Amino acid sequence: MEKVNYIAHLNAAFDRFNNDYRIKQGHITLYLAFFQKWNRKFFKRTIMVNRQLIMENAKIRSKTTYHNYLKDLNGWGYLEYFPSYHPSVGSRIRMTNFGTSSSTSSGVGTVQKMDGRVPEPGRGMVPSLKQKTKKNFYKLATPSNENEVLNYFRKNNWPDIEGKKFYIHYESKNWKLERGLKIKDWKAAAKSYVKLGYILKQEWRSPISGFMDHLRSPKVDRYDEPL
Repeated sequence: MEKVNYIAHLNAAFDRFNNDYRIKQGHITLYLAFFQKWNRKFFKRTIMVNRQLIMENAKIRSKTTYHNYLKDLNGWGYLEYFPSYHPSVGSRIRMTNFGTSSSTSSGVGTVQKMDGRVPEPGRGMVPSLKQKTKKNFYKLATPSNENEVLNYFRKNNWPDIEGKKFYIHYESKNWKLERGLKIKDWKAAAKSYVKLGYILKQEWRSPISGFMDHLRSPKVDRYDEPL
């Protein structure tokens, strides 16, 4: 049984796939089918394989395609193939251990040795889509500072003074619209501001607010004035 680091091996194998222009999808699915078998055999130095089962796992239907991909993987150093011509004895495969060796004899180049470190719980290897989306949302929602706004106005040949007014107005409102809604794209808001002729919208008021102000305002009846 070989000492194999599961994660380090797969990382190194996929690194090779990415840098090998000869690799096709079928090569990868066949390799992974062999790797699964190797893993279940506790990484024995050589494993006996059943062609029919490997083809099913690799989603390969043609025997010719199977043998062509297998010969490629053997010739390119991904594994060693020991064919059997006996009907009751399966062929044998010896997988190349990429996780602990820095190179192979017949590959496409040197493989960087992986340290096999596993991310800590709660920390992904790459940022999640949700994290990226959230980051991009805030990038669009508000500018980082006044200079970013001024540079955007200058890029569009808009007056600097209007850029300052725009920034000061919405910065004081925490980048919210009249109804308290958050601005989703400050550049779109700037375009609307320019399109309206550099007019900042007045604070939105409920239709009933004017009626209430009328009730609250003192009114003095002048009976001496003509009707």
